[in-house]
Amino acid sequence: MGARLTHGLGVNANETLHSIVEKTTAAQSMGLKYLWVADSPVQLYGPVVASAVASRTAKIRIGLGLMSVLLHTPSQIANTVTTLSGAYGDRFDLCIGVGDRRQLNRVGVHEERLQNLPLKVLEARRKIASHLRKASVRAKIWLGAQGPKMLATAKNFDGVLLNYSKPKMIDWAITESGLRRKRGLRIGIYSPSYVHMKPQPGILQLAKLSSAVVAVGTTGAVLRKFGLYEKLRKARKMSEASPTVEAILAEVPDEVVEDFSITMKATNLPSYLAELRSLGVSHVVFGYPQNYSVATVKELGEALNVAS
Repeated sequence: MGARLTHGLGVNANETLHSIVEKTTAAQSMGLKYLWVADSPVQLYGPVVASAVASRTAKIRIGLGLMSVLLHTPSQIANTVTTLSGAYGDRFDLCIGVGDRRQLNRVGVHEERLQNLPLKVLEARRKIASHLRKASVRAKIWLGAQGPKMLATAKNFDGVLLNYSKPKMIDWAITESGLRRKRGLRIGIYSPSYVHMKPQPGILQLAKLSSAVVAVGTTGAVLRKFGLYEKLRKARKMSEASPTVEAILAEVPDEVVEDFSITMKATNLPSYLAELRSLGVSHVVFGYPQNYSVATVKELGEALNVAS
């Protein structure tokens, strides 16, 4: 049947801390094992959110990231995880990588820093791992990656998180990079999600918007591999000029959006998860807008309980 799946909820760290904590405690009560807290230059500072969540939960494991090695030094990242672990116990993991290039550009990280990225990420991992080892912190270090060059470095990490959701794309990433050959490597996906019994139009639209953003930000090598580059050319060009997300979505075909989200009826979830397990996926993180409300979090939890 393949790997046993661990389920997690992604936290969109641009809400009030009270709202985030309320949803994450609901996730813990529904049996989800992981919580991933985003760290983005245009949202709340991820470690603050992680601290607030950890102070109100007891068992759920908390992943921090993706933390960009172009925004934070290895020492800063390692010290953050060490501090959180000291305060709330060894239940923190970390995901590092490059990050979204458009967001990086908005905070002054430009093309001259976007060279030799796989080597930069690998060197950061080495320094972070050394720091955590000396501090006796047992945090797993994940790689956030999409394209073949970055995925080729995944064997040096404890796990890799992919942000596309279509099984054929996941299978390609795993096969192309030889990830199955690395014993003990955790393979996960972190995707915009909306698992529902009956969809609410407003939330469904949010899922489409989130998926379009991920699709447009996907590396050209992946888009070309699956014949999506030309379909997204206009939307990608528009994104460079910073138009509204809604305007970009209008230029993204519906079938492309579906490649980058877990949006489905709850009754379809068991077969989808079974297919992921057969590919060797071990972690599935349900991202925004699944965390839209306590109700949508519980809806996911109920669907997962049926699927398990």
